Amino acid sequence: MGNKGRASLAVYIAFQLTELEGQLPLIAAADPEAVHNARLALRRLRSVLSCFRGMTPKLPRHAREEIAWLASSLGESRDAYVLSQRIRLSLDTKDSWNTPEALRAAVDQLEASSARLAAALGGHKRSRRAVRAARAALLDASDDKEYKHPTADLAERLQARWERLQHSLAEEAGSGDPEVRNAALHQARKDVKCLRYSVEAVADAFSHRASGVIQPAIGLQRLLGEQHDAVVAGEWIRELANTPGVDAEDAQRLESMEVRRRLSAEEEFRMAIAEYPVPAPRRALAF
Repeated sequence: MGNKGRASLAVYIAFQLTELEGQLPLIAAADPEAVHNARLALRRLRSVLSCFRGMTPKLPRHAREEIAWLASSLGESRDAYVLSQRIRLSLDTKDSWNTPEALRAAVDQLEASSARLAAALGGHKRSRRAVRAARAALLDASDDKEYKHPTADLAERLQARWERLQHSLAEEAGSGDPEVRNAALHQARKDVKCLRYSVEAVADAFSHRASGVIQPAIGLQRLLGEQHDAVVAGEWIRELANTPGVDAEDAQRLESMEVRRRLSAEEEFRMAIAEYPVPAPRRALAF
């Protein structure tokens, strides 16, 4: 891949592992920002290892499973926290709720569950073992394999990621089923993240041209994240409606707020796709 590209990947991988390891003590203290930072480091790490498979050291199966467990556990804690803050913000926008105590108690419980998950995870020996295993496989072990791929091969890998994104977008655009559209947009969100992080990892190899892919990807990621959060919040609110003490009208109003947010995010997303699409790496990176 060229010395510059390989060096960029090695630095990127090392940084994500260091970031992840450094966040564990803060996660044990139930710091929600630390959970977010660790989850982001894992997403970046896993995106790069997936995109550039064969161009980077390989995680053994056990290490992959442990990293997947850690990513899933962090996601559970983070998602609960984000949802609790989102609903809390909605509750604060109006003063005329019929059962405000029950609503806020449900949100408090959700936030508390996030903190409990984080504290247990940060102090878990398995978390530290997962990071150590990844570090040993990716950084500490000697690697005698030569990677003789030119920089063009980097762009080819990124092109493949971009094509996966286009497939998800086409599936969403061609479906009239809301559930299929939501699933396709959720997959597109994951695809655009993977593309963005993979480009960031090797940006030095492409100079200023990399920003032509990264910047529109960031915009789409934000809008797809808002759409997904609204879908998840709507599902939680529908379950909340069955909670004893929660007024059905309150739940309906909360759900209506999330429907408006989702529709707004989808409209902005389609405008962004039309006006500022993520360009194909094969063209944008000019190799």
